[in-house]
Amino acid sequence: MKVLKIKIYQNLCNYRKEGSFGYVQTYPLPTPSMIRGMVHDVLGATEYIPLKISIQGKSDAVITNVQRVYKFDRDPKSRPQNPYIVQVRNSLKTATYGILFVDLHVNMRIIIHICLENDSNNVCNQLYQKIQEKVPVLGRNEDLALIEDLKILEVHKYNGRSALSRLPMYVGPEALVENVGTKYRLPFWYEQVNSFSDSRIFHFIEANYIPEGTSLKNNSIYLDDENDIVCFLISPR
Repeated sequence: MKVLKIKIYQNLCNYRKEGSFGYVQTYPLPTPSMIRGMVHDVLGATEYIPLKISIQGKSDAVITNVQRVYKFDRDPKSRPQNPYIVQVRNSLKTATYGILFVDLHVNMRIIIHICLENDSNNVCNQLYQKIQEKVPVLGRNEDLALIEDLKILEVHKYNGRSALSRLPMYVGPEALVENVGTKYRLPFWYEQVNSFSDSRIFHFIEANYIPEGTSLKNNSIYLDDENDIVCFLISPR
């Protein structure tokens, strides 16, 4: 099975948990929807591309940063108490500011394996080329991803006697020998929207976040040509 293997480094990043606002918490690793979003952005895709994704990695620490944020609001007549008036294109808006607490991963290193479920159009090779032509973003808009290594290689079913995770990673519950780790309901993809005012309707998958050294079922695990473990999170679509 052909996959694209990407090794990414980010010095400070946040993989925002949905529903966290005044205190912006982070997932331990980027979610499948964030990887999917990065892939679609790199390719300039306008339609959903089915993907199988394996995500593993870790950071040195998680710190909490305090940030001042500005919010553009309505016209000055309806918000006279707001402290700022700014020109946004052809109209005047008011603006307010506030304080956010944001969790940040320090020195995050990630290994991602991406498999195109139907690659009749050779999208894997297109992604390999295009991801070298621009700086991808993973997480927030400011979270640039440094590509440390990029390869197209083969993965094969694991044939050893025992399989142990080598890095913290997301796995499906069916891959675990014992029910361990932190359970997450991870966003994988969302319905197409036509404007910023449309709400995103996400589709989720069940996954466990496990530490290194966790026992895994052999029939759920692959090995790549560099002997790194691969455990695909499969799209619910």
